Parts: sequence; C-alpha cells; structure tokens
Amino acid sequence: MPDIPQELIDAIIDQVPDSSLAACSLTATAFVPSSQRRLFRWMSLSTLSRYERTAALLASSPHLGQYVRSLALHIKTIPKDYAHLKAILSLLPEIERLSIVGDANTAPRNQLGQNPCLVDLMSLPSLTCVALHHLSDVPSSLISRALGSFVQVSVSFLSITDEDQSSAELPPPTDLWHLRVSMDVYDVIVPFVLQPKRLPHLQQLARLCFVFSPIPDALQPRFMALLAACSNTLEHLELELEAPLELPPLPMLYSLELWLDVDLAKNPTLLASIVSQTGACAPHLESLTLSLMDRPKRTPQLQHQWAPSAAEWSALDAALMDMPDLWQAIFSLRHFIWDATRYAAFVPYIEQKLPRAFDAELLGFSQQLAFPHPMDCFVD
Repeated sequence: MPDIPQELIDAIIDQVPDSSLAACSLTATAFVPSSQRRLFRWMSLSTLSRYERTAALLASSPHLGQYVRSLALHIKTIPKDYAHLKAILSLLPEIERLSIVGDANTAPRNQLGQNPCLVDLMSLPSLTCVALHHLSDVPSSLISRALGSFVQVSVSFLSITDEDQSSAELPPPTDLWHLRVSMDVYDVIVPFVLQPKRLPHLQQLARLCFVFSPIPDALQPRFMALLAACSNTLEHLELELEAPLELPPLPMLYSLELWLDVDLAKNPTLLASIVSQTGACAPHLESLTLSLMDRPKRTPQLQHQWAPSAAEWSALDAALMDMPDLWQAIFSLRHFIWDATRYAAFVPYIEQKLPRAFDAELLGFSQQLAFPHPMDCFVD
C-alpha cells in the first residue's frame, strides 16, 4: 500500500462501524494501529473466563493496554487477590472511566478489600469518572476521595464503613461536574453525600441525577439543602417522583428529566401537577424529558394497550405551553421488557392528548431499555 498520512488513515477508520473493525484491521498493516485503538478503547470484564482471556491477550500484546480508556469490571465472582485482575490492571495506564459492579449480598461483603488493586486503581492520574454499584462495606474515605478527585461520580446500592474521619482532612473541592445517585430506601449513600461537611465538594455541580426510587420524605430536607447549595451551577437535573415536589429556585437549570411510573400517563391530573410544580423552579427550562418507567404488570394483558382515559389532559398541555423557554418535551418509554407494539401505541396516545404541544412541535419521543450498561451512567 502506498504511503498514506496517518491522519488520513485515522479519519478512514473513524468511519468504520464497530462491527467491522476487526475485519478492517486485517485489510492492511497500516490499518492495524488505528483499528486496535478503537477496538480496545472500551473493555468490559464480567466472567472468570473473560478475565483469563484478557490477561493472556495483554500478556502477549501489552501495547493494547494503552488504548483502553473505559473499563467496566464485574467483580462478584472473582476470588481474593485475583492474579488475572492484577495482571490486567498493571497494563492499563490510561483509564479515564471506571465502573465497578459487585454483589452486595455476596460473602465476603467487602469485595473491594478482597482485591486492594481495585482501590489502588482509583489513584490513577488519568482517571476522571468513577462508578461504584452494588458493593458493601465501602470505606467512607474512598467515597470522600471520589467526590474530591473526579469530575463524574456514580454510586448506587452501597453500604459504607464509616471510618473515624473527625480529625482527617477531606480532599479539597475539585471540579465535580456530574453526580449520579441511584438509590433505594436502604441506600446509605444518600445521607453520606449530603452531609454538610461534604457540600463544598458538590457546589460545582452542573449535572445531578437522583433516579431509581423516589426521594424518601426523611431525606427531602437534605436533598433541598443540596439543591440550594448548587443552585448557581446546576444545569441538568434528573430525579424520580411519584408526587409533586416543591424544589428551590434553580435559575441555571435548562434540562430536567423526571422518571415517573408509566401509570401516571393514565393520571394526567397528577402528571400535570408534577410537571408544573417542578418546572416552576426553573424559569429558563429548555428541555423537559418525562421518562415513563414501563414496569412489568401482574396482569400481562394490560401491557399491550393504552386504555382510553376520560381524564382531562388540558392542564398538562397548558403547563407545557406556559414554559416560556421550553423547546422540547420528550416522552421516553423505558422498557423493562422490550415491546415494540406498546411503544407504537404510546406515541399516538400522547400526541392525541396534547394537541397544543403537538401543534407547537414541542413533542418528541424515544424508547430504551430501563436497565443501562454500567458505562451508560457517564455523560460526554
């Protein structure tokens, strides 16, 4: 092959679909580095056999490790001081995004402590985004370090070992931009991150996500204090609601995503009240997404149709039209069990109920599975 500038080769490889990258790397020797750089930019390890194969691959081709930027680790099955994990991590010097998923019900509980190399990994200079999910006995110092060191932090279903930090200094506040907390009523991460001594770490937030379980009443005062603390920087907010919630003024907020049970689409009065009350806190809101969680029903026959409703939708239609800066209102159906026919009925159902918003071309629609990949918690 004639000499081709590397910039042109990179541009060509950028247009190749992911599914064809392996074949593309076999086309010409000049295509190998660019193809490998994309093939190994993202790595997900979930089973012992995958850990073993990856360790063998990196041992034979250690240069591939420098291409890995995003790493998702499922650690619930790995043994203590796992040699293959140590070997893999020692060859990944440039990781930027890390997701660690465990099993909070697995003994021993402290899965991070079973493999200290996982904790050491979070001191990697290149690392900017960390997600910790379904882990038990996570040291509180590790959570404090994450809040003070990374620009994106995602946590869910953690139990925290609350070490004595009364005399220990917290890391100085950095550019924490995105905090995502997926919680249930037993999730102790919520009161931990909302402690007043940690608020300085949160006052640079531009994006805050509290999803997968409505905020318990007992935590609402702390949640309001957090919103007030970051009101001057917060631009995007996600939270799950089942009733109206009066939020503090959020003058910078331009994007709001509400996670709601799909049955609220059949209770438009309550839905309108939720939209109006949460929207009132953001006078400059431009984008509103209503993510309707289509959870499995005990009566499967109801999964495939939208029952006609006699309830009045005009209040919701008016609420959308009364937001002066709003330019899109997206209704997103989040499937727990994929059903294309249900979405096909969902779209015209909403369009017919909101004629003013439809005529103003405000409405948009989307659908996706409700269970994201661990890497989906990060935002570019």
